[in-house]
Amino acid sequence: MNNIDIVIVGAGSAGCVLANKLINNTNYNILLIEAGPKDNSPIVHVPLGYGMTFYNKKINWNFYSEKQNTLNNREIYYPRGKVLGGSSSINGMVYARGVKSDYQNWHMSSELSLENIIHSFKEIEQPVDSSSSSLSLNKMPVNDVSEQHHPILKYFFDGCDEMNIPFNQNLNTDLNDQIGHYNITTFKGRRYSSSKAFLNPILKNQRLKLITKTYVNKLIIKENKIEAIEVINKNKKIKIKPNIGAILCAGAIMTPFILMHSGVGKAKDLKKMSKEVIIDNVNVGKNLQDHLGIDYLFKTNHPTLNTSLGTWFGSIKEIYKYILFKKGPFGLSLNQSGGYVNWNSLNKYPNLQIYFNPITYSITHKNKRPLLKTDKFDGFIIGYNSCRPKSLGEVYLSSPYIKDKPIINPNFLSNDEDVHDIKCAINFSKTLAKTSSIKNIIVDNINNNLINGSELEMLEHFKENAVSVYHPCGTCRMDKEQSKGVVSERFKVHGLNNLWVLDASVFPNITSGNINAPVMMLANIGSKIIIEDLKK
Repeated sequence: MNNIDIVIVGAGSAGCVLANKLINNTNYNILLIEAGPKDNSPIVHVPLGYGMTFYNKKINWNFYSEKQNTLNNREIYYPRGKVLGGSSSINGMVYARGVKSDYQNWHMSSELSLENIIHSFKEIEQPVDSSSSSLSLNKMPVNDVSEQHHPILKYFFDGCDEMNIPFNQNLNTDLNDQIGHYNITTFKGRRYSSSKAFLNPILKNQRLKLITKTYVNKLIIKENKIEAIEVINKNKKIKIKPNIGAILCAGAIMTPFILMHSGVGKAKDLKKMSKEVIIDNVNVGKNLQDHLGIDYLFKTNHPTLNTSLGTWFGSIKEIYKYILFKKGPFGLSLNQSGGYVNWNSLNKYPNLQIYFNPITYSITHKNKRPLLKTDKFDGFIIGYNSCRPKSLGEVYLSSPYIKDKPIINPNFLSNDEDVHDIKCAINFSKTLAKTSSIKNIIVDNINNNLINGSELEMLEHFKENAVSVYHPCGTCRMDKEQSKGVVSERFKVHGLNNLWVLDASVFPNITSGNINAPVMMLANIGSKIIIEDLKK
């Protein structure tokens, strides 16, 4: 491939934003490489179809963690998007900025001030609702679908009111304690991934070349510069020599994986894998953070989505409603309400993210997730994860071969503060379940004894049943000093002149909510910084 100025590796949440900004604000020729296929499957575009993407190996990396001894020696499943749009094409579509305190450690430059971060969110967003008829180009719809949310949510809001937790219609960065409706990234009943919002508008531009189903084998580095990128396409190795450089946007798992296979990482570990050490940086793959959570299921005497989706008649009715009007549960996320709560936190900021969902179904492991096979009775979920877990894990190589998956060790609950937050969450959930509003609609617990169980019993229940909430980040952490991070505050890899990283891996710390919105926000800021450096 000739006359390529910049190669972007990964067409996910960040890569699509970056490609958009480079095409619209520079004259460079861009090559965008995606390991997965195009995003033309209906299960990507129908919002409720995300249950069918959960184990779909064509568009999902299907990673598993190492066994976690703090979670009763269980492997934890890690779905990651392998498709245009990345994980924004297979996620639950919740758009959450987090809260202001999440970004205190990010202020390494004026570009990363809280004021500029909030401005960046606003730049990429377009608030919409059912009355919105059009969507601007290069904008992510932040959809207020609260009017379509299930009536049972009222009991959750009333229960939180009994606990003096304020209601906020649309959750935002301004309040610490708040519960309300989750906004989602849909428009007119269809998912809007980063690909749809930011890549589609530039696909016909002659300066953009997109190749899918193409894996990076390694970066070829000489004299502190990326000389070429070796990729595998249709079982053939191809060398791409960019005129200027490359930007990794492959995500918190695959970005450090590619770096390590290219000789950038902890020297001792690289040598064990027979890798030539190009840059010795112990931080590559380290500092992995993720949200760990659990759902408590309850049987109720109130109608829920189980009624709509749990029978053939109900499902067909909802399918027709979606086809004709693009409304109903097929056009929504199952994560309908929740918020952020400080419940006996050791810090001044919220320690719990809460979910209240009007449905129950069983999640099983090893390639089975019957999302649309809801329980035959009505039920709802009270769920949570800690907002800012302190446990640090790592991603590292399993072998010298690029086709062998990376080892993921999130090291869950290795920090005592995280255990404290789980105890707080158990107490919060128990208190909520015992409010008169919630108690009035509970018939029975499903596979849990939250209401009557002791803290010790429920902590053991958590260790046996908790799962990742699928927000890995921090594995190529940003820091001004190479001794503490992988990239500078300008997203350039320490020690290399023409390689940048722009994705969730550079997060200085995990944010309080779902991380897709912060990833796109950071990609927007990072694009400007990288463009500024390129023009110099």
